[in-house]
Amino acid sequence: MPLDVIIVGGGIGGAVLANLLGRSRKSCIVLEREAHPLAIVRPEILWPATVATLSGLLPARELHGSALLPLHGLRFFLEGAPVLRVMPADLARARVQPYSTDPGRTRELLTEAGGFELRRGVEVTEVLRHGSRVVGVRARDTVTGVATELLADWTVGDDGAHSRVREACGIPIRLRTFPVDFLCFATDQPGASSHGLPTDVRLWLRREHGMLDMGMALFPLPRGRAVGLVPVRHDAFEDAPRLAARWRAFLESNAEAAEAAGGRRFPEDFVHIRRAWGHARRYGGAGAALLGDAAHPVSPAGGQGANMSVADAVELADALVRRPSNFLAEYEQRRRPANRRSMLFTRGAAAVLALPAALTGRLGPAVLQRLGRRTGGLRAILRQASTAFQG
Repeated sequence: MPLDVIIVGGGIGGAVLANLLGRSRKSCIVLEREAHPLAIVRPEILWPATVATLSGLLPARELHGSALLPLHGLRFFLEGAPVLRVMPADLARARVQPYSTDPGRTRELLTEAGGFELRRGVEVTEVLRHGSRVVGVRARDTVTGVATELLADWTVGDDGAHSRVREACGIPIRLRTFPVDFLCFATDQPGASSHGLPTDVRLWLRREHGMLDMGMALFPLPRGRAVGLVPVRHDAFEDAPRLAARWRAFLESNAEAAEAAGGRRFPEDFVHIRRAWGHARRYGGAGAALLGDAAHPVSPAGGQGANMSVADAVELADALVRRPSNFLAEYEQRRRPANRRSMLFTRGAAAVLALPAALTGRLGPAVLQRLGRRTGGLRAILRQASTAFQG
């Protein structure tokens, strides 16, 4: 029997959508390529509206005990000296409470919540069509190699920037590569004191010849864990010995960053993330819809990606349940303006970072120092980041 909805991909948006559809008694199946839950090594910031959605789907004890950690600030250090600090009072005045999440744990909780079928270790090899309409998928078990055809009224792609569902619908998207790669690692949280572990994001920067040379951010996670992120321009990888020397000089200049990095080889022992970004011309076609990175992949700038995906899922589920005959137009009308706003963070960051390294390296410290003196402007940025993705 045909299903109501097939969701290709088990990202946070697809998992939220499956939960919402299951509660509305829609028959729904999620197809996830990975055979087992994976540890996702990268930072992820969730804003209040997203946390409210997750809190309505998951037990509070599990969500807040193992997946979410409220952040109480942000500290920037330039060659060991503080240049910018966001305090709890600044967050309160901005009326913003950001959360750091363990992405793997959040997705695991969502897929365990029930109300839908989850099939792991299943790779979609083809999107099936009847005439111009998508009617389902052909999938292959990654262990046995057995192929299966699944039919559904609607197929939803949550399958990333290079979405097979989007491609099958013939939906154009101009994908651009973000000019900075991100090298990430998981670690225990350093910096414990009599007051406990730090609950703010810390960013250490080093200058050389008056320009920013190397930096590392550390995001706290629940249960005493943390995830580090090192941004590196693409051209830096062309001179591996020079990049390794810059990393050693950075660690020698900052004991706390060195403790967090824990003697890892650079960059071999880091998870290397290169991001494509763009905005699809449409959010679906006959028999198919897109959400999250399949519709609008972004960079980490402004902490928008996961929040956009969850907001997509909420509106997509509501439109599909309430207006099944015209849900796709309704969904796109609700989400495109908000997603366009959210993409401004990536668009702006990409434009700045694409400038010559000598220019951005000199401007960066000046911008941080200026923001440190103008907390009103910083609060405005926080408010914008925390609400841009909302419809």
